[in-house]
Amino acid sequence: MFKLPVIGKNLLLLVLSLFLAHAGLAQDMYLDPEADLVEQDCGLTFSGKVIDHDSREPLIGATVLITELQKAVITDEYGNYHFHHLCRGSYTVTTTYIGYEVISTSLRLTSSVVRNMTLHVDAKTFGAVEVVGGRMIKHTQETETLTGRELEETKGLSLGESLKKLTGVSSVQTGPTVSKPVIHGLFGNRVLILNNGVRHESQQWGNEHAPEIDPLNAQELKVVKGAAGVRYGSDAIGGIVMVNPKPLPDSAGVAGEVNLIGSTNTRMGTVAGMVEGRLRQVPLSWRLHTSLKKAGSAQAPDYNLNNTGFEEQNLAATVGYQQERFGAELYYSYFHSKLGFLSSAHIGNLTDLANAIGREQPEETGSFTYTIARPYQDVTHHLLKARGYYKTGDLGELQFTYGLQDNRRQEYDRHRNTGDTPQLDLDLQTHTSELVWEHEPIGNLSGTIGATTIWQNNTYAPNTRALLPFFKGLTVGAFLAEKWQKNRLQLEAGLRYDQKALDIQRWDGTRELLKPSYTFHNLSGSFGALYELGYHVTLSGQVGYASRAPHAYELFARGLHNSAATYEVGDPNLVSEAAVNTMATFTYHSNPRLNGELSLYHNTINNYIYLQIAPEYALGVQGAYLYAKYQQADARFWGADIMADYALTSRLTLINKTSLVYAINRETGNYLPFITPNRTDNTLRYSFDDNGSSSKLTSSYLALGGLYVARQSRSDAQSDPVLPAPDAYFLLHAEIGTSIQLGKQPVELGLVGNNLLNTTYRDYQNRLRYFSDEMGRMLLFRVKFLL
Repeated sequence: MFKLPVIGKNLLLLVLSLFLAHAGLAQDMYLDPEADLVEQDCGLTFSGKVIDHDSREPLIGATVLITELQKAVITDEYGNYHFHHLCRGSYTVTTTYIGYEVISTSLRLTSSVVRNMTLHVDAKTFGAVEVVGGRMIKHTQETETLTGRELEETKGLSLGESLKKLTGVSSVQTGPTVSKPVIHGLFGNRVLILNNGVRHESQQWGNEHAPEIDPLNAQELKVVKGAAGVRYGSDAIGGIVMVNPKPLPDSAGVAGEVNLIGSTNTRMGTVAGMVEGRLRQVPLSWRLHTSLKKAGSAQAPDYNLNNTGFEEQNLAATVGYQQERFGAELYYSYFHSKLGFLSSAHIGNLTDLANAIGREQPEETGSFTYTIARPYQDVTHHLLKARGYYKTGDLGELQFTYGLQDNRRQEYDRHRNTGDTPQLDLDLQTHTSELVWEHEPIGNLSGTIGATTIWQNNTYAPNTRALLPFFKGLTVGAFLAEKWQKNRLQLEAGLRYDQKALDIQRWDGTRELLKPSYTFHNLSGSFGALYELGYHVTLSGQVGYASRAPHAYELFARGLHNSAATYEVGDPNLVSEAAVNTMATFTYHSNPRLNGELSLYHNTINNYIYLQIAPEYALGVQGAYLYAKYQQADARFWGADIMADYALTSRLTLINKTSLVYAINRETGNYLPFITPNRTDNTLRYSFDDNGSSSKLTSSYLALGGLYVARQSRSDAQSDPVLPAPDAYFLLHAEIGTSIQLGKQPVELGLVGNNLLNTTYRDYQNRLRYFSDEMGRMLLFRVKFLL
């Protein structure tokens, strides 16, 4: 297991020292020693290539503008651009291309420079886009991306809350501070998260265990909806969340940024810093990112949510070496959080528990404080990644990725005052490896073949709760994915096989050590097609099959799950889930007035595993809690995602995002618990005409919108015997932002307001809705300095 010193306050000192050192480093890397001896040099060139971030293909016809000189050039058929006869000085370079996010970078020109520009698809194009023959096309599987300005607007929020800006994505919550992504009604072990290309492995079986990932380190959040097990793993029945940092710098120099974020509700403060660079003589790039967060207890509209503060410290470091034919990258990240649990959900006896459920206001509210008392959790996650690639000429490219993760989760009960000793102390080590060969196109056919391994070892500390038993697991898989494209038609197909071996050690009720072993064989496959009906219209469809083996927790859980305030029990007789997913998508895009997408999906899951809350309660030495047990049934999910934006004027746009989800137990016809209610969000967004003007303000906007979440009418006493589904609710939200030029440095400012009417409501997918309301009004301020 990794051992790190406690970062705490020293991390903040590290951030400050990095940026104080920035000036000196920048001079060493940028400045010509003879600069002061030359009064002016106007014979310099600035050139490079504009490429797509995902496909690495050149973008033909992109515009590169030097703002101060009002000089612009268009990229040629190879994506190249050239500026000649430039003088030494500092400039702002803006790169634009239809369907892509606009990027602005600072250029300090002291000698001729070659710099490649990497553009990301604009989120409004509704999907992952490639450039083929100068035309943009989508992948056959529905994909949605959060990047650029939309991603900036989520800074300060958790990963789960950030992803809620995407259609068809919601979150399952535990209190005001913990959320996990939900895709088309599916969550938990069915949604795979890739953190910088490595599948995130922690104690993700807990719906109240938020992903140990810092979204402030991401340049792009991408969601692949539907069964996506062929490429990334058979357990991705619901979909995949990709958290991608930006590529390492490909031009010599040093740059950085600082983000300052504050929130009125919880009185949260966040400071994040990044510094990156590339050596001039050696193709070696590096980046260091760090962040600190601290928040106090959250506030419902009418009372304080006691003991809901949190603290978080993050650190990430990357170094990469890149040649034309080969390259390597080493990445390390550290995540630590301490998070309090709502006190009113942890109760000492059955009578008080029955009285607390559904109470209008908790008996214990307290007052605002940053202090985190029992009950709370303390989580540390380490990730070490090594990746290399080699271009084999006519044969294609060979890639290898290795990941080592260590996740330690400690939970402290409220009713057992044992000092600093946790009652739950789990440690999970995971080794992942992936070998991939991307072959060169064979006619119109291109594709990938690969193999993966996952080895895990889970332990718990002596004299602590055995909620999850000792286990060792080994998963070995192989896959093949191919894409064929000709003219307007694109076909994709893939196949994958995984074998998972699981060895368990657990004590039964008579203190006898049991050692059951399991072997699961899982097959995944997919076929998709996309056809361009016209320049603005595409029609795509996909059929996928995926199977997911049960997790060790679903098999053998037994005990108090402190963070969920629930006594949970597994079932050792569970078998693999098997899902058949179909999806059809109609897209109208690249239109100056109207853009939109309609997706319909249907998901049949045999042996669907879910946690069913029972009508009775559990009473033990830890107190009185809800009781839940894992069950299995044949299920059916279906629904629709609707996205549209309509330009009312050249500056004013109406944006609609609607998600409909339905699910039933096919065996009984009853409803399934914790399924996402239907929702719609409508926003008016006004963009000010300040780009290219003499004003110091640029990229200014104002947005006002409302989110309506319907009551989950497909819930009854069988799916939720504790409390009926809460009422529907409407939340008003607004955003305003701009970029201001302070000297040569741009500064981005933003203000986001959520629940502006301070509405009192409870969300059906919040596990603690039995005990308290949701957070009230929140204003979030953010400032970004580019260095």
